[in-house]
Amino acid sequence: MKALVLYGSKYGCTRECAYLLGEQLGGADVVDICREASISLDDYDTVLIGSSVYAGRISKAVAKFCATHLNILKQKQIGLFICCAQPDKAMEQLVNGFPSELVESARAKGYFGHQLDIAKLNLLERLIVRAVGKRKDELNILHDAISSFAKSFT
Repeated sequence: MKALVLYGSKYGCTRECAYLLGEQLGGADVVDICREASISLDDYDTVLIGSSVYAGRISKAVAKFCATHLNILKQKQIGLFICCAQPDKAMEQLVNGFPSELVESARAKGYFGHQLDIAKLNLLERLIVRAVGKRKDELNILHDAISSFAKSFT
């Protein structure tokens, strides 16, 4: 099995989770969809796609990649994961964010936690975070969830 972990990350949490997942899979290739102009899926039988969620939506780059490559992705073993600050809405956001054909065919769907680094936020984001009562950084990466997800593909 040759696996590829694709991700889109705004502030780095999904990136960190993607690399942790790649390690759990024994060294899968890991690629940032937001930075790679062209990604060939030909050499992979397993493709795992992750995204951060902001304002209830997955990354635009991830959504566009999935839509553009949907027919190819449907021929692969698929896994989908997200990182977001609302664990109770995580699976709903995953289902609503990714194309339904991928969600239905995914071997595994996962929520890997979230991270809040207030220093990385722009002014508007900081104001919103403070308005909802958050005043300090948070780190909640779910290592067990990543391991469990990876086991679905090994």
